[in-house]
Amino acid sequence: MTSADTRPRIPGWLGRLAGLSDSPDRTAAAFAFGVFLSFSPFFGLQIAIGLGVAVMMRLNRVAVFIGLCSNLPWLMVPWYGVTTAAGAALLGVPVSADISARLGDVFDLSVYSRAFWRELLDLIWPYFGSFVLGSTIGAALLGGIAYLVTRRLLRRAHAARAQP
Repeated sequence: MTSADTRPRIPGWLGRLAGLSDSPDRTAAAFAFGVFLSFSPFFGLQIAIGLGVAVMMRLNRVAVFIGLCSNLPWLMVPWYGVTTAAGAALLGVPVSADISARLGDVFDLSVYSRAFWRELLDLIWPYFGSFVLGSTIGAALLGGIAYLVTRRLLRRAHAARAQP
């Protein structure tokens, strides 16, 4: 058994990050930026913003993209719901107890009607600031945690690869 066989196996996503040519700190920063955008309020624009900023700032695009893939579809509704509620609490925006009933009433209307979109906008507009604030703060926290954890793991992986 050679020394290469005794090295610990690195999980897939971390192995891909560890194999990149940038330093662990730069790679972790690019990954954390992707995580931040993935959970940010820029819903639908994350990939364009992430890759655009990665090109402009010369961040590793692969690391940014791996970070962008961290928010999975089944996490989105709970994530944005919890962070919007937290943002509402921070801003002092009252959350209506009948919001689910009102939402049900909106979806009783045809999506193709003007009334549907007017009612939906009337329902969600008071929570827009809460959505932006809550998800931005949450995304910044997750991005910071992702940076610290990933940097530590990448430094270990680089040190393990450097050993003969």
